Amino acid sequence: MAPYPKPMPQLLNPTWQTFQSIASGAAAAAYSEQCVFSLATLEIDCPCGATSFALTEREQPGLWRWAVVNEWGRVVALGSEPSQTGAKRASAEALAALGFQ
Repeated sequence: MAPYPKPMPQLLNPTWQTFQSIASGAAAAAYSEQCVFSLATLEIDCPCGATSFALTEREQPGLWRWAVVNEWGRVVALGSEPSQTGAKRASAEALAALGFQ
């Protein structure tokens, strides 16, 4: 029997947006600097009022990269998961653990 999926951390209430939906040129530039594999699959969660953000992107079929980037543009947490949902969950947990709520 497969384990039940863990729920997303309730405190964060992440709001993911695609790279293509970013209106600000400055924000798009900051996010694209952190993209390693595919702007077409890049999604960002930036908690309201925060200067740090989480991202996910497809590294290859069946492998999604996630990262948490601090206000100085430094990657402070990084990993990969077999699904985008798993990558989003891992990055949300990392955001919470690092205090970027």
